[in-house]
Amino acid sequence: MARISLTRMRKRFMRLHPVWRIYCIVLIILILYNEVFIYVLQKFKWSSINCKDANCLRILLVGDPQILGENTGRRLYRGLANYDSDRYLAWYYREVVDHVRPDVICFLGDLMDEGNTSNELNFKEYYERFGSIFPTHPTAKTIYIPGDNDIGGEAGEEVKESVVRRFRQYFSEKPAWIVNDNVTIYNINKITHERPLHDPRMVDDTGVDVSDRYIRIFLSHMPVLSAASTFTYEAIGKLKPNVIFSGHLHHSRYVRIHRKHLRAATYKPLSDDKKTAYKVHNFDLHYHQDTQELLEIIVPTCSYRMGVPDIGYGFAVIDGTTLKYTVLWTTNRFHQLISYIVVVSLPVIYLILVLLVKIIKTICVCSKRRTKLPL
Repeated sequence: MARISLTRMRKRFMRLHPVWRIYCIVLIILILYNEVFIYVLQKFKWSSINCKDANCLRILLVGDPQILGENTGRRLYRGLANYDSDRYLAWYYREVVDHVRPDVICFLGDLMDEGNTSNELNFKEYYERFGSIFPTHPTAKTIYIPGDNDIGGEAGEEVKESVVRRFRQYFSEKPAWIVNDNVTIYNINKITHERPLHDPRMVDDTGVDVSDRYIRIFLSHMPVLSAASTFTYEAIGKLKPNVIFSGHLHHSRYVRIHRKHLRAATYKPLSDDKKTAYKVHNFDLHYHQDTQELLEIIVPTCSYRMGVPDIGYGFAVIDGTTLKYTVLWTTNRFHQLISYIVVVSLPVIYLILVLLVKIIKTICVCSKRRTKLPL
């Protein structure tokens, strides 16, 4: 039966005009490239990071996935937009997890596009969708912190306690996570101005500061060193971070600045040009600690729906006292969708032109008949 069907399809294909045969071949090649090959080829560009220390920590950083909600876009194409965005996020997440082999996975907020405005039923649906896109890893510790799209708070927006509590209940948000004997991660929430008040591990039984014995990481949705406030200074003074990972800006950025000059913090591009796109950056965390220099890295968004051309995931490794960091860039899905629109529109334009030519010919013939005089 299958052979008969293939034979019939081949005969029908050969009956087509040569132009249409070429068009069908081009369309099939485009679909294969956009839906299969482009993803496979992109993976070969990603940098691998090898560890020197047997106890190194591999961290996958996921910035602003912002899965679409029920009120995104027009009803006409909302379902298709949600499906395509979810599929894109799920495919790349699966591949980057396989590439990184993480010990820790950190989601840096804005997990949902409409989390702060959704009712209980919608939030539960979004949570289940989120779990199907970003399934729980069997061995890696997974950390979720909220963003302004999850709990509110951007541009003076009210932050409701019930919404904050709901996020914590669903995503098991905590003030801090002790990853191992060498690394502690702190949840620094600039939206609600909440943070761990202190870390007992920083002082031994005799009251001596032993914070230099392990690495301290800040996780924040909004950049910590941007628009430094009393909250920022207190968090830095009490918890002494070696490195800060943030999201919110949707671009890959970083800043290194002395603790006394925070108000002059200016973020610079990181790995967003062709020469350094896949470079592995090395930072000496002990040097930063000794010089009281702060390091903050902004992780780009992993969603093509955020209106930025460069999309990817952060990949960090704590190897002894060295931080190794690179961006796993992903493809811009909008370019693929535009190519579909262009190719699909070609036959439509062709048919319109053919129709116009026929109409013009008909008008010309009719006008000639009317101008002829009777014998």
